[in-house]
Amino acid sequence: MREVYQSPETENAAERGKSPKKKRILWALLLVPAVLLAAFLIYCIPYYHTHHAPDFPADGTVRIREEKNYYFYDGPGEDSALIFYPGAKVEERSYEDLMVQIAEGGTDCFLVKMPLHIAFFGKNRANAILSSYDYSTWYMGGHSLGGSVAAIYTKAHEDAIDGLFLCASFSTADLSDDPALSVLSVYGSADRVLEHDKYEASRKNYLAGAFTEYVIDGGNHAGFAWYGPQKGDGKASISQAEQITKTAEIFSSWKEAAGSRTE
Repeated sequence: MREVYQSPETENAAERGKSPKKKRILWALLLVPAVLLAAFLIYCIPYYHTHHAPDFPADGTVRIREEKNYYFYDGPGEDSALIFYPGAKVEERSYEDLMVQIAEGGTDCFLVKMPLHIAFFGKNRANAILSSYDYSTWYMGGHSLGGSVAAIYTKAHEDAIDGLFLCASFSTADLSDDPALSVLSVYGSADRVLEHDKYEASRKNYLAGAFTEYVIDGGNHAGFAWYGPQKGDGKASISQAEQITKTAEIFSSWKEAAGSRTE
């Protein structure tokens, strides 16, 4: 058999020919995750900051305490508490007005801090609160994406949660198999951010007799908190202060009605 002699120089040239191709593949493998990470950070880092809220009626009975992963609004009530997940990319304390007014009405509130201000990244942060405090009645709640994540959490902890409070939000989890769970949905008539087709489709996820819906006339998506106007939202014909106060009143009335049904 005839052998073909290949000089060392020829072998090195062949290897050099392969090397750029390998480098291009390696750079491509490194570039894809780098681009994805950059896109992720570009989306997550900007967020809606808390705007200074005008003075709102407060009776001074609510004490506010900051913990590592949440703010605690301790009002005159002793039996019930609400764990609230903020909307995506919204600074948590934008919801302080709503939390204070709900706490004044007799339901202590825990406003949860979220990694990168996105509830999906901290969906189980309610665990530590549930295990650290002793209330006879627990409510989960949230605004927009925060409400949807709160619903997912509720589904996974049906034995611990008595009610779900959704602000401009809906549940993607099927909650219709829990007859003891009451659900309150509140949104504004001028909301243009809420995906209304998905909202309507989500109705099958609630037990009909335990679902309460309230549409605030003139309210919009951003009106539940003090973070300014939201891109794509409708123009509200009522003030944020009015929408927040109305929401707190609706929550208190719903809580009282839900309690009377279980007595």
